[in-house]
Amino acid sequence: MSGVSATATARPWKIPKAVLVFWLACVLGAFADVMLTHDSAAWDLKVYAVALQSLKANHDPYTDATNIQKQHHAERMAHPEIPESGSPPYSYVYSPITLPLLRVLAQVPSVPLALLYWLIYIAGTLTTIAIGVSFASTAERTPMLYAAGFAPFFPGLLANGTVLSGNIAYILYAAVLAGAVVGWKKDAWRYFYVAVLLATCVKAPLLSLALIPALSARKQWWPTVATLAAGVALFACQPLVWPTLFKHYLEAVELQFSFNQDFGCSPAGLVSQLLAHHSIPYSPASYFVYCGYAIPLFAALIYLSRLYLRGGFMLRQWAPVLLLGIILLNPRIMEYDVAPITVPLALVAWRMARVTPLPRVWTGILAGALVLMNAASLYSWEWRKTLDGPLVMALFLAGCWMLLREARQADVAAAPTRLHAAANSAHA
Repeated sequence: MSGVSATATARPWKIPKAVLVFWLACVLGAFADVMLTHDSAAWDLKVYAVALQSLKANHDPYTDATNIQKQHHAERMAHPEIPESGSPPYSYVYSPITLPLLRVLAQVPSVPLALLYWLIYIAGTLTTIAIGVSFASTAERTPMLYAAGFAPFFPGLLANGTVLSGNIAYILYAAVLAGAVVGWKKDAWRYFYVAVLLATCVKAPLLSLALIPALSARKQWWPTVATLAAGVALFACQPLVWPTLFKHYLEAVELQFSFNQDFGCSPAGLVSQLLAHHSIPYSPASYFVYCGYAIPLFAALIYLSRLYLRGGFMLRQWAPVLLLGIILLNPRIMEYDVAPITVPLALVAWRMARVTPLPRVWTGILAGALVLMNAASLYSWEWRKTLDGPLVMALFLAGCWMLLREARQADVAAAPTRLHAAANSAHA
């Protein structure tokens, strides 16, 4: 079967009763978690709510939020001996192109608006998990169904409560990945490109997702380039349309880094975090670091894409590794960026364990290391960031190795057929 057309099997899945019981336990656990932490949950949604209130009062949402940040920072500088309680204040850091929609939403009563948002949010979270599980083979279904229950609470395979944040990224990734599924199944990518452009209006780094069709389908490079150009144009035109708001937006983004030091867990983000911690300017060093790994990473994706398109391996093998690589191209990877690839990460790890059987002692050591990493993640947000980026990178490299191994095996298997065809051609 061709690598391009081979997707997850269409045969209906029979979900074991034990998995259903496990899912029920996860749902009850999530409900209990919400009940216990509802006062501190939805921290990103609260930022959106404050922006809505600012717009409803005809204020600049960026200035309102950054003024609070500046005041908080000034108080911290004046009294460094007082330990900080809780998280620092955050501001609305989405570009001005999102504000017209936000003004419309500001007119909707808050309770039904919040209810609608949470329903869409839950649907988006479940959609990304279901798409990840769909890449599993028949033999991999049961373990990945168990992983699906864990996924909301272990974004990037490390324990974290970011699913309670309410961050819109969960919705954006669901829309984009659902568009990718439609593209893979029907070779129709318009919905995907529209979803990417809309997601980019909210979070500019998500523009890297536009590379998915170019690397997993034929004749998609020109539409991908057009989408990338449109995304850049949408961002570049905003200083012309909303000059003052855009200036304030850039200030809000800068304070997110300089005050809150919220750089994410990408290699570039970790280097920026280290430099900022030692009061060293993180720019332009972080840009060089990013180019230093993003360029070879992109080259590796192109090479593997060519192997896939010529039938070296199937989509269910390629898609998880592709998604890991695309996420790594994001210069600022946050918890909600690795959440959609939690099941693909688990799938790559499971496949790696299957093709490289280790002695039981090493299996125990690796399992223990993962437990320790999760303990460190629960103990410290900083530790989680430090661990998750390298974990995603390590599993991406493992996935690349398995794909190269699969392609070599496919070439060996096809060699007799090619020799026979060549002999027949010479005889003719």
